[in-house]
Amino acid sequence: MTVARLCAVILVASLAAGACSNSVTAPSGSVPQVAPGIWVALGASTTAGFIVSAPSRAWVPRLQAVVEGKGVAIINLAVAGSITSQWMPLLTTAMRDRPTLVLMNATNNDLVAGIGIDETLANLLALRAMASSGGASVVMISTQPRNLSEADLLRLRMLDGQLAAAFRPCFVDIYSPLAGPDGRLAAVYDAGDGVHPNDAGHAIIFQRVDAVLQSGRCVAAPHP
Repeated sequence: MTVARLCAVILVASLAAGACSNSVTAPSGSVPQVAPGIWVALGASTTAGFIVSAPSRAWVPRLQAVVEGKGVAIINLAVAGSITSQWMPLLTTAMRDRPTLVLMNATNNDLVAGIGIDETLANLLALRAMASSGGASVVMISTQPRNLSEADLLRLRMLDGQLAAAFRPCFVDIYSPLAGPDGRLAAVYDAGDGVHPNDAGHAIIFQRVDAVLQSGRCVAAPHP
């Protein structure tokens, strides 16, 4: 499937790492630099752009805007309501176009669907392995705060701790800056449903992702 067709089809369609122990470690070896080319975004409703005042205010289009003209095309494969196990066929299709970077936003939909954090972690590691085997760098974006029970919020933080350990230095904590004192989505970043960030929240996500891309700790985006 060509890039243009894939875009048309799909586009319609954080932290205390020591909070839990985990034997998973980041892959050894040097991290490749991101070359201009195709970037792929995987996630659920937030990555798909819900709920913002205009499409351009979502974090993926914000990122696309700063790499515009730098030889980068971002294909947004995020599907609202999806869980991590549903991303594998999406990435399988996308890898045919040999992307140079895959951005994965850990959804809290898995938790809401009753999926354990070990299974979610395993799914995300499998996705990284697929992307890496195809020559793509991978950036892992944390879960995000949501109006959930205290027990479920703790599970989200535990998952983020494991993701940080497994993906560091290519891990982006968006949970901490979006959370209020109670660990849920802060009112200032709430689009109104206690689940999705508003324009200001998406701005925070973009800033956090771009900071990791520009830091040199993981990968380098082709803009100053």
